[in-house]
Amino acid sequence: MNCDTRVMTRWPGNATTVVAVTIHVDGPAIQAGEGVPPLGTHSRGRYAMRAGVWRYLEMLERLGVPATFFSCGHDVEHYPHVFTAIHRAGHEIAAHGYQHEAWAPGECEPALLEKTHRIITDVIGDPPVGWCSPSGRKSRLTIPVLRRLGYWYDASEKDFDLPYLLDGAEATDVRPGFMVLPNNTTSLDDFPLYTTGQALAPEVLENWIEEFEAIHQHEGYLQLTIHPKAGGGSGTPARARTVERFIEYMARHRGVRFMTLRDLAGHCLKHPDQWRSEK
Repeated sequence: MNCDTRVMTRWPGNATTVVAVTIHVDGPAIQAGEGVPPLGTHSRGRYAMRAGVWRYLEMLERLGVPATFFSCGHDVEHYPHVFTAIHRAGHEIAAHGYQHEAWAPGECEPALLEKTHRIITDVIGDPPVGWCSPSGRKSRLTIPVLRRLGYWYDASEKDFDLPYLLDGAEATDVRPGFMVLPNNTTSLDDFPLYTTGQALAPEVLENWIEEFEAIHQHEGYLQLTIHPKAGGGSGTPARARTVERFIEYMARHRGVRFMTLRDLAGHCLKHPDQWRSEK
């Protein structure tokens, strides 16, 4: 792959930087997967369903920013009104495991991928085309199943600064091509900053601004990962306000365009030669 990313990048509308705001809902599906009742100290996922998601829907509407909501099948199944509201607001709903599996599902993986795909499709009436591993785990089964189900992209990898076309995944008469849209789960993800790093909200904002400034001058691709739950996420008022300030900061810069990952993957798939990966 050409390492001179400044000359190879061609974003829609002559943008110089694309920003994808991704909301990893991570509701009670996590506790269900762990076999723990979502009560007391384990109720932080329920906060996302009752308050956090709604706070972000209001914020995104006010800012005029589209987002991708990575959603677990269990949450969609048990809180369908939350996800129909997300869909009605014009945001993308993408798949994120069934119970946010923190284990290797092994031979059960195809059934879990298919189950979540079916639930999301049935609830919102629109099949998801994007997926992000709920735990970072993938296997030899993952991509073949996603491609068979008609997915366009995977947002699980952390191996490059730009999107790339998965090797050997060119479009055919029966299925679309397949993009990898890498994410950064260290410095552009709220969860490790607040949990592992024990950062304060102003420190998180300062870090994000530094990341944006560097990306805006170079690669021009930023995927922000937000969790609308309480505890390790940004669902609560002060932390949500930090996210809002960061979005406002980026929006003030010329050439910045906010996109869902679905729209970004669609753009890249229309120009596959620009995004081919070299081993």
